[in-house]
Amino acid sequence: MLAIEKALFLSLCSGLSAGYQWRRRLAAPVSDDRMPPTVLLDGRQLAELAALYRQGDAEALEIVRSLQARADAILDQPVVRVTDKGPVAGGESPSGEAPNGEFPNDYRSLAKYWWPDPAADDGAPYIRRDGEVNPACYADHFDASRLVFLAESLQVLSLATWFTGDTAYRERAVAQLEAWFVTPESRQSAHFQFAQIIPGRSGLQPSGLIEARHLIYVTESILLLEGADALPASLSAALREWFRELLAWFRTSDKGLAAGKASNNVALWYDLQCLAYAWFVGDDSLVQYIATEVAVTRREDQVDLDGSLPAELDRANPMDYVAFTLAAMSQLSRYGDATGVPIWSQTDGDGRSFQRAHEWFIQQAEVKESREASQGLLDEARSSDQQGQVVSRLGETGDLVLQLAMVNRLADARRRMLEVRDRQTKRKTVRIAELERELASSEKKLKTLTQKQGKEAEQIMEENKQASARLERLEKELVKAREARIKELQDVIHRQEEQARDGERQRELQQQVKDQKEKLAQLETRFRDAKRQFDTRFAESETAKDALAGENDRLERELKQRDTDNQKLKEKEKRFGELLKSNEKELEKLLKAFRERPKASAVDDAKQREEIKKLKQELRGQQRKVARLQETADRQKLRADNFKERSDKILKSRSWRMTAVLRKLTGGDSGKKR
Repeated sequence: MLAIEKALFLSLCSGLSAGYQWRRRLAAPVSDDRMPPTVLLDGRQLAELAALYRQGDAEALEIVRSLQARADAILDQPVVRVTDKGPVAGGESPSGEAPNGEFPNDYRSLAKYWWPDPAADDGAPYIRRDGEVNPACYADHFDASRLVFLAESLQVLSLATWFTGDTAYRERAVAQLEAWFVTPESRQSAHFQFAQIIPGRSGLQPSGLIEARHLIYVTESILLLEGADALPASLSAALREWFRELLAWFRTSDKGLAAGKASNNVALWYDLQCLAYAWFVGDDSLVQYIATEVAVTRREDQVDLDGSLPAELDRANPMDYVAFTLAAMSQLSRYGDATGVPIWSQTDGDGRSFQRAHEWFIQQAEVKESREASQGLLDEARSSDQQGQVVSRLGETGDLVLQLAMVNRLADARRRMLEVRDRQTKRKTVRIAELERELASSEKKLKTLTQKQGKEAEQIMEENKQASARLERLEKELVKAREARIKELQDVIHRQEEQARDGERQRELQQQVKDQKEKLAQLETRFRDAKRQFDTRFAESETAKDALAGENDRLERELKQRDTDNQKLKEKEKRFGELLKSNEKELEKLLKAFRERPKASAVDDAKQREEIKKLKQELRGQQRKVARLQETADRQKLRADNFKERSDKILKSRSWRMTAVLRKLTGGDSGKKR
């Protein structure tokens, strides 16, 4: 467990707030706007401790100095990246992809309870040894130790920034966040597909998502840094986008869905992560759904009526797993309190609740073991608490109030448990006395029965002999009857087989007749369809023939009319030609007469010239008319030729179409084929 998990669990077991002792030393109450927006870390306690630090309170100064020492030690260490891991066994492909489909930016870890098989040469496939951690899971080519360092270092740096405002702590926290979540070359891919892999086994482990819980405390550190105005807005947006992608993968991937269906602490840690990441990215509807709907099913599935957790009690170290499960329940309840849903105390009708599970855990603790465990928890928290916050301070100052309160609660639980055991012992003592009396009475009855049974035994032996003889006879008769019955059954089976064969042949014949009838019906249907098509096409061909004949008649009439018009034009042309020749002859006569005439007076000459001019004009007019008539005749002839050519084409095309229709109707392509 991380230091923050230990601190939260200590507060849960003791029933006291870790910051209660600071409040009475404040010069003035802390306003709400001075509190950071954290959930698991108590914002009021952090704000009050910061106020005491600014007041110069000796204890607060000592705590913050201890925290600064831890933060300074982190500054001396390099920034961790998910890409810092070495190659997996077997090397990596040239593209940078690992043999099982991973990439350097993918988070990779080894299932902690799986070990090499000593019976196999290469140790694969690994075998499970529950409760025994394989130290190879912390090797450098896995990311588990780097993820833990990421979460704990960010806790220390964010707390140091919150209390002191030192830019060195802020800049280192920003650099660490950018390296793990933002920078493309080193950012982790937003999934845990390869968490807790098992060499030699292809199945992916839903329990691997428990390792991702360290990111819950990363979100707390981010909220604390934002409360101190220590993060750029662009980085805050990029971080929320990364966690939004991770949340989507949690709720849609096969591995995430399998974790949500688990029946042990895996499902609770899955719910807690979905709730924490939804809270961080601002998905209020999902937060409300998990707090109000999902927690109910976890109480029903995992908490027994007496408060125990059956799924965890089957493990190698059951109480460790119960404590681990209670840590998830307590953190779920913190988010429930933030949303106004009392997840911790909320109970079903039969009394199941997270609080009931916690009470059961306290009742099972022994006083001596509880003291040793409490002191061990305090010592371990003091040495490993990366925040230098609550637990470390309690161990260093020896806060007897908190320790005695916890021990008193455990002692009360022990006393109640002993009272229950005492009552159970008394009931068992009374029951034993009753059983002893019943045993004595039974022994007396047994002696009496033994004497009676001596005589009865002889009679029974004689009866047994007679019964054995009767049994032998009955067995022989039974064998004979069985053989006769078997023979009868064999005859019946033989007859039934013959009947079955006859029936099978009959069914085959019936099926053949049925098939022939179906084929005949199909042929009849095809014949009717073909006949209907033939009738339709024949009717269409008759209609086409009639239409073609009518069209031919019309074209012939038009041709005859054109021939008649052409003949008339030729006759007109002939008459105009004759008229023209006559006019030319008349003109020649007039010219000749004019030349031969005697010379007359000038007046007569003028009249004659005028008449000649008129005659010439009339001649030119007649020539123009003849030219126009000639042009008209030429155009009519050209039109007649074009019409005849077009008519020939139409007749030829329709004749070809008619021939094609007749060929289709007759089912052949040529006369030879028909």
